[in-house]
Amino acid sequence: MKIIKFKKTSKDKYKVYLDDNTTISLYEDVIINNNLLITKEIVNVEDLIKENNDIHLYSVALNYISIRIRSKKEIKEYLIKKGASLNKIDEVINKLVKNGYINDFSFAKAYVSDQMILTPNGPYKIKRGLVKYGVNEDIINEVIDEIDKNILKEKLSNLMEKQIRIKKGASNMIRLKLINYFTNLGYDKEMIIDVMSHYKVKTDFDKLEKEYKKLYDKYSKKYEENEINYRIKNKLYQKGYSFEEIEKVSIN
Repeated sequence: MKIIKFKKTSKDKYKVYLDDNTTISLYEDVIINNNLLITKEIVNVEDLIKENNDIHLYSVALNYISIRIRSKKEIKEYLIKKGASLNKIDEVINKLVKNGYINDFSFAKAYVSDQMILTPNGPYKIKRGLVKYGVNEDIINEVIDEIDKNILKEKLSNLMEKQIRIKKGASNMIRLKLINYFTNLGYDKEMIIDVMSHYKVKTDFDKLEKEYKKLYDKYSKKYEENEINYRIKNKLYQKGYSFEEIEKVSIN
């Protein structure tokens, strides 16, 4: 089959016109690998298309990587969605690894760095993220262990300061909420308590007074004075206020 002419259609692709009035689109690498510019002849179209499809799949993966660094699992899942077979996907991933385009250790390092800088997340939550991306456990443990503890503590301290300003209510309840909040973000409980000990967590007495008055107005319609005080104190104690704090705003 003779080639009549080549027409460039993109950076690395050509439209090839054949003597039977048909055309095929080929990557530049396919044309060069098969000496088509010199021979101007195609012996086996199916072989060319197969090779072209392989290069296309590799190109698709490279474009996906160009957006940001990816893990092997991400690339595999992406190519599966593109309809590629598992054998071809493995070939592409092996080639990408060989050419230095993907490396799960480098991915994990970059991921940890981004998480530390751009999110409030702590080590355990970062670790869960890496597991989701299919990174090997040994790699995960290594990059997590490399997190500078002083930087981590400073990050937690800055986040803690903001949360203390936001949270209102009983000091005991605020402390409990802070522990739960930062535990969910992936920080070690011991570090949370240590960092929290450097801040004075205060009860919001304005809020306590409002809650006391609201309860008093509610119970005064139903109970005698002694019963009112008992019920109010019990309710406020359940909300985390200490008996000493409650006594400070108590009417009686």
